[in-house]
Formats: sequence, structure tokens, C-alpha cells
Amino acid sequence: MKHSKFEFAKSEGFVAITYMILSGFCFVIMHAAVKYISEEIHPFEIAFFRCAFVIVILSPMIFYQGKSIFITKNPKLQIYRIGLNSIALLCFFYGLSKINLAETTALGFTVPIFTTIFSVLFLKEIIRVRRITALIIGFIGTLIVLRPDITIEIGSLMVILSSLLWSVCLIIIKRLTITDSVYTISLYAGVGLIPATLFLALPVWTPPTLIHILFFLFISLTGTFAQTLMNSSFKRAEVAMLLPFDFLRLIWSALLSYTIFNETPELTLWIGGTIILSSTCYLAYREMILKKLVKP
Repeated sequence: MKHSKFEFAKSEGFVAITYMILSGFCFVIMHAAVKYISEEIHPFEIAFFRCAFVIVILSPMIFYQGKSIFITKNPKLQIYRIGLNSIALLCFFYGLSKINLAETTALGFTVPIFTTIFSVLFLKEIIRVRRITALIIGFIGTLIVLRPDITIEIGSLMVILSSLLWSVCLIIIKRLTITDSVYTISLYAGVGLIPATLFLALPVWTPPTLIHILFFLFISLTGTFAQTLMNSSFKRAEVAMLLPFDFLRLIWSALLSYTIFNETPELTLWIGGTIILSSTCYLAYREMILKKLVKP
């Protein structure tokens, strides 16, 4: 028994799970910092500096790997990912500045649901009754979090739009991990987003102070770590195995919402978040099963 536990600790699956948990934690820390500083700096300007400082954060790897870190074997996919990611990032940062941190995290769990829908629309995958049921349940969970009986805020809609675009980005990232290094993917993700974020940041520009610059560095550091860890996780294991561990983000974001922003997550958020996650995990599980059935 001890031997099997030791073997699991050394396995790719254990490493992938660890990376996924750390990635989720870094994402939540970054989101909390973005929300905190957005009271003084516009989200579009924050998004620009988050991307611009990626070069600084990855400079040790740039010096270590040299020119090879800039080489991608799939430039077309990188361009598609940069375009979609630019819009997704701007929508997410804006939405995050308008709604509480825990609600933002819960709505982010809709990404796999959108991914399944896109696979039907664009990849012509066949969707059966059980997957349709899972999609409906996930949609109900989203409505519970949004609470349309009261009001639907623009921030919530922006986060959902961001999730929709990010779901496409995840498909592209998973494909890129086959040909490119995780550092190359992270570098392109940061540097490639600079033009779009700068263009939108200029009209709302506020001269940053030293404290703001330090916040921007911290946001870029945690965001780059989160992105790189997630890329490494996807490279080592199936998404189906990793998704349940992503639910820890909701717990961490709820704790940060309460301790930093004095926001108490409502019961409907936990109920809706759990329903969305359950739907997401089932969809990922079905995807894994179908892939195994297709293999010769």
C-alpha cells in the first residue's frame, strides 16, 4: 500500500493534479488583486500591464532557452488564441470589477459547458440525451448563480462572455501543448495581448504610482504562474481528471471575498456553483469515456 502511494506521488497524474490546484490558487490570488486595484485603475489598463510585464516575469526562461522560446510550430493557432484571449481577458477584468469574486469564479465554471456546445456546432460531434441533460443542468446552475429573478448585472454577462471565449482558447491551448513548450504558450499569451489591451487602455489611462506598478507586477506574476502551471497540467493529464480539483477555486475565492472585500457569498452561489461543477465534471467524464471507445 505504501509503495503504491509512493508510486502515485511520482506519477504524471499526481504532478498534473498538483499543478492544477496551484494554478487555481494563483488565478484566484490574481483575480483578488485585480478587483482590489480596479477601484483606482480602470480594468483595461490593468489588463495591459498584466500582459506587458509577462516579458519581465519570463525573462529568466527567455535567457535560459534563448531564441527557441519564441519559436512556435503552429503560428496560426497562436494568432487565433491571441485574438480570442484578448477579448476574453478584457471582458473578464471588466466583469470582475463589477461583481464579487466568488460569483466570478462560479460563473467561470461554465467554460466546459460552452466547450461541449462548440464541439457540437463546429466539430459536428454527436450529442446524446445524457450530455444534453448535463448541459441543461449546468444552465440551471448558471441561472441560480445569476438570479435573474432579481437582476442580471453587466459584470455577470461580461464574465459569461469571457467564459464563452475562454472555452475556445482552452481547446487551442490543449492543441498547442502538443507542439509548443508551456513557456512559449505563456509568452505568446502575454505579449500577443499587448496591442489590444493598450488600444483600449489609452482612452481611460491613469498615470500609475509606484504602488500601482507593484500591484501590476504581482498580478502579472501570479497570472503567468497560473497560466504556465495550467499548461503543464494539461500536458500531463486528461481534462476530465483535473476539473474536479478546479472547484477549490470557489472555496478560495469565497474566503478572499469575505476577508478582503467583506463580501458574503449567498447560498444560491454555492448551490449554483455545485450544480455547474457537477454538470462540468460529468461532461468531461463522458468525453473521456467516448475517447476510450474510439481508440482501436
